[in-house]
Amino acid sequence: MIPVIDKSATGINLRKIMDRRSITVKDVQRYLGLGSVQSIYHWLNGISMPTIDNLYALSELFQLTVDELVCGNRENSTAAEMDSN
Repeated sequence: MIPVIDKSATGINLRKIMDRRSITVKDVQRYLGLGSVQSIYHWLNGISMPTIDNLYALSELFQLTVDELVCGNRENSTAAEMDSN
């Protein structure tokens, strides 16, 4: 199975992280230097995903790894397990 990102679950996850840290959509907009908040609301509502650059920046803002921000169907596996298949 090819790993796929779940945009809806990722949006929910981002919202929970922001709520726990009392970070507003406006705070994210300012941090990322975005012209409007519309794209952030699209991420939170599962309509779209942040670019990889924005995910990388969000991981710094939230002090989490990109993998902790993104939700999907990927199983936790190591390179050794991949090599054995």
